[in-house]
Amino acid sequence: MIEIYKPKTESEAAVITSLMEAYGINHFMRGGAFSKMYPGPVSNSLNAQARMVQEDQAELARQLLREFLEDEN
Repeated sequence: MIEIYKPKTESEAAVITSLMEAYGINHFMRGGAFSKMYPGPVSNSLNAQARMVQEDQAELARQLLREFLEDEN
């Protein structure tokens, strides 16, 4: 599995999880367990997270995230 994105907030991580599940992309959040132990803003310390996906699904996942992030701006 490869890293495709680091969410900035817990709510962003939840939306991205839903998006991956809706499109059937195999994924997990690296560091997700620590973020439950150390809640608050996602940082580069103990609660940092990274969305991981299967390598053969990475391009689709990046396309979905690109559309999601462009809508934020």
